[in-house]
Amino acid sequence: MPDAVNFPSSGKALVSIETISQTPRIWVLHMLAAETPDNRLTRNFLTALASALDHVQSQWESIAGEEAASKGAALISTGVLDEKNKSSRFFSNGLDFEAAIADEHFFDQCLMPVYERLLSFPIPTIASVGGHAFAAGFGLISAHDYRVMSGIKGYACMNEIDFGAQLPPGLHAVLRAKFHSPAVMRKMVLEGHRFTGQELKALEFVDELVPPPGGSGGPQQTLEGAVQLAHKVAPKATKDAYGSNKLVMYQPFLHILRQPNSDITGALTDGSKL
Repeated sequence: MPDAVNFPSSGKALVSIETISQTPRIWVLHMLAAETPDNRLTRNFLTALASALDHVQSQWESIAGEEAASKGAALISTGVLDEKNKSSRFFSNGLDFEAAIADEHFFDQCLMPVYERLLSFPIPTIASVGGHAFAAGFGLISAHDYRVMSGIKGYACMNEIDFGAQLPPGLHAVLRAKFHSPAVMRKMVLEGHRFTGQELKALEFVDELVPPPGGSGGPQQTLEGAVQLAHKVAPKATKDAYGSNKLVMYQPFLHILRQPNSDITGALTDGSKL
């Protein structure tokens, strides 16, 4: 991957940032399936992802006033693109659940801060979903501003109900920021429905389906669709109000994400107010 910046900066790279356009400035965040073949959201992976977001935001802030900034910017997230590689079936398969619940600081230090960063990120973010997005991986694509998904490959599913896990309130908040129908939320959270790209497009959650009827729809084609969308929405970042307006839009959900997970989970059962 030419001119890529890897995270972490030493050892095995888990996430990589590539600049694919200078004007507008468009970055692609590649999730490399290097720690797990299905991009599980582990502590190490989320730490690398947070560092990559820091890098992009720093780069965006550093070009303020330059020609590139006058044309805007966007960030695309994508999984593995090699369609011969089995890992390309997944955008993200969610948490390593046993490891996550064994780490008392995981939700507060790793998962919720990444969701919060994406919900308030200062430039448009696009999830290029060329494969499955399950559980916390569904939350990850929900935290982006836009979604481009394969119309013939991949599902998005909240499958906690099927393995007996309570949905973390912060993860629910990210979903509620994008889904407003109680019937859809019931189908998602209490039934564990596997949504196709076509279903999510009909719900106006997915913005673009790739390909058009009759074409191929692998991860590379999905990314190409995301790049086209990035060029369309990047100019909206030029006036430096993109992130601040997201703070207004998502204030109730950001408030939940900023609470300690144990406090907000405990409040569900003891009736206390946060």
